[in-house]
Amino acid sequence: MQKKTPDGKQTPPIKRRCHRCHGSGRAPCEICGGKGEVPQGKDAYGNQKTGRCSGCFGSRTRRCATCNGEGFFL
Repeated sequence: MQKKTPDGKQTPPIKRRCHRCHGSGRAPCEICGGKGEVPQGKDAYGNQKTGRCSGCFGSRTRRCATCNGEGFFL
């Protein structure tokens, strides 16, 4: 989105805020759905066991794939 000014020079490109992460650079994890843990089976009594997500390592967010973690794109 470069525009020419009246004197013939081009302005630098305008960066827009990322629509997926809203400019933070972090998006919810797609593997665990933003919970931070995933089911890993059942114990001897039939109760569900959960473990840390391998995609976000329990932080609930990952680097945004749309803007590559920058928060803005051209």
